[in-house]
Amino acid sequence: MSTAAHAPLGAPLGASPDAPFGAPRWSVVIPTYDRHATLTACLDRLAPGAQSLDAAAYEVIVSDDARNPATQALLARTYPWARWLPGPARGPAANRNHGASAARGRWLAFTDDDTLPSREWLAAYDRAAAADAEVEALEGRTTCAAGFGTPMFYAPVNERGGLFWSCNIALRAARFRALGGFDEGFRVAHMEDQDLRERLKAAGVRMQWVPEALVDHPPRRQPSGVKLGMLRAAEVRYLVKHGAPAPLKWRLLRGVASLRLGIVRSLPWSADSLRALGSLLAELGTVEWHFAAWERVARTEFPQPDPTAVAQQRFAPAPGSLPR
Repeated sequence: MSTAAHAPLGAPLGASPDAPFGAPRWSVVIPTYDRHATLTACLDRLAPGAQSLDAAAYEVIVSDDARNPATQALLARTYPWARWLPGPARGPAANRNHGASAARGRWLAFTDDDTLPSREWLAAYDRAAAADAEVEALEGRTTCAAGFGTPMFYAPVNERGGLFWSCNIALRAARFRALGGFDEGFRVAHMEDQDLRERLKAAGVRMQWVPEALVDHPPRRQPSGVKLGMLRAAEVRYLVKHGAPAPLKWRLLRGVASLRLGIVRSLPWSADSLRALGSLLAELGTVEWHFAAWERVARTEFPQPDPTAVAQQRFAPAPGSLPR
């Protein structure tokens, strides 16, 4: 392991690498925003007894960016073992950080409110963490058992590792805090996890693929091509921040076209195939129209590539002192 990985952690939270006395080993952090049906399905699979890991070994934190009293009531009524927090309403990266700031466990396991964790999910992560004291970041397998069906549906499938998508990752809490968590400059659900992966690598953090830590991600219908295109602002920020070589615009446009056309070709032809092609044209047009402004903003923020930077963000007090 590199020297960087052995450096003192000095977490912004002032937290000890060890959990407070009596705290669980694991804290599951779920960001949510008005998705009661999918959140319910996810929490059903994290209930005491639903996971093979002893329920005393983990806690579940739901950080709610909608700050919806109905969500709070749902958890209080049906899932009293889970903690509800009003989110900061600054995007998914900030919402995950907010949930993590309330965590008491030595390890943080992140998933999303529309996933279905397998029974062995946490136990597989727990075994991997116990087997190697040097590992500080874990990545699990994400499937889409139902399949896409048509190219207008999508799910973040991760069968081989290396993607580090936030719907199924785990990190040692002290290391996560030492790095500043997710970069809250990523205000939409795109690229914030890739950015964290690159910062972990730059810090020399030991990472491990744990395919037994499985979650399933049911497919969801794609938003409009314009909305998909607007998400690419985060990708431009990521590319500039991490020093990707020019020309960025053509690299981005080619990547989008290749991804979308590959999905269309891989599935049976249908009316949704035509809709997907129309959506692709709208997505590419949106990127073309906004790219110059996005790049200008990103280069103002990062005059020189700085993969270690995170947007200014505040963390809560140490986990041991948080109110329950």
